[in-house]
Amino acid sequence: MSYIENTGSWVAASIVFSSILISWTMNYTNPRIRVFGTCLAALGCFAVSYWFFSFVLGSGILENPKPNQTPMDSAKPLLLWVQALISLFSGIFLLAIARKQNENNKTLDLRIKNEPDRYGIISRLLHWTIAILFISLIPLGIFASMIPEDTPFRLSYYVVHKTIGVTLFILVLTRIVWNIFSKRPELDSSLKARDAKLAHRAHLALYFAMLALPITGFMMTSYHGYGTYFYFWEFSPPVEESDVYIVWGLFHKYLLPYLIYVVLGAHILGALKHHFIDDDKNAIKRMVS
Repeated sequence: MSYIENTGSWVAASIVFSSILISWTMNYTNPRIRVFGTCLAALGCFAVSYWFFSFVLGSGILENPKPNQTPMDSAKPLLLWVQALISLFSGIFLLAIARKQNENNKTLDLRIKNEPDRYGIISRLLHWTIAILFISLIPLGIFASMIPEDTPFRLSYYVVHKTIGVTLFILVLTRIVWNIFSKRPELDSSLKARDAKLAHRAHLALYFAMLALPITGFMMTSYHGYGTYFYFWEFSPPVEESDVYIVWGLFHKYLLPYLIYVVLGAHILGALKHHFIDDDKNAIKRMVS
């Protein structure tokens, strides 16, 4: 690998390591460490905003992006702006949560496997690591599709994007296997039948999206003649170059991302609804306390 590719590998490794660290500290037995983990999560949100306002805006690519391939491409700058602002406000919200957490000195006693009423440590680490990486890939992916071919940092940026995508795919498969060995807690009995069915469907759609996104990305770039990066390794395309990449690109760059916006938004709003509107305090606590 060249120096530029190695730089991308180190950046990807640091993002993955930070995600694991945040997930681990957020679910640590010591309450002060959990507060520290929430503060780290807030810093992660601020880092995404900083990445946008310094790197993305400073690159000039929003003004001179790669030529649009579909009318939907024109919405990408606005989507990046919205996601940067959401990250900023999420960071502020998490700091407020950390301040409230600081008043709670309760030691967290978690089992390795899931319990009937809450998730175990392995499920929590996988859940939050996957969530952080998955949410991070959304703005990273949007910007990746806007970078012109002759941009100097394009290759290293793609190393970061592809490495995190492959890592996410492996972690999601690991989570599915773990769910087989350690049964997930049942949904709260107070949940309405309609809400329980919607929650189940949202989970299935989310798993589908998290697996489909890296697969379609891999197929798109492979048929386009580009290799796949996984940290410090590069793998040649397993298929011959073909115009079929356009079909895979349609799913990876357009259809799946908008599906993700809907499903991920429904997942988050559903959890907040159960907590604040339905007054089901165990809905969020099953995965965070």
